[in-house]
Amino acid sequence: MTALTDWLAEIAASGRLAEIAMVVLLAELALFLFVYRAPAARRTLVFNTLSGLALMGALRSALIGHSALVIAGFLSLGFAMHLAELWFRHRAFMAPSAPPPPHRD
Repeated sequence: MTALTDWLAEIAASGRLAEIAMVVLLAELALFLFVYRAPAARRTLVFNTLSGLALMGALRSALIGHSALVIAGFLSLGFAMHLAELWFRHRAFMAPSAPPPPHRD
């Protein structure tokens, strides 16, 4: 068990753990962009992913010892992307729905 914990400590301290999470986020985005074709859904997915990538950037920066200013920059970017996602999501919810198709006899 020590080898596993040593390996995890090593990839965490080097920032590789955050990089792996970033790759997973991008793979998720690619999959969901393939599945969902609606522009509103795609916009929220992209901004959600950008927010997550910024948070992972902040984590990586903290793990490898970057300055507080760099970490704060990533956190601020993540917050801005989160607000953009909420804005697009709000617009999608407030958009009038399409009328039902006419009834055919």
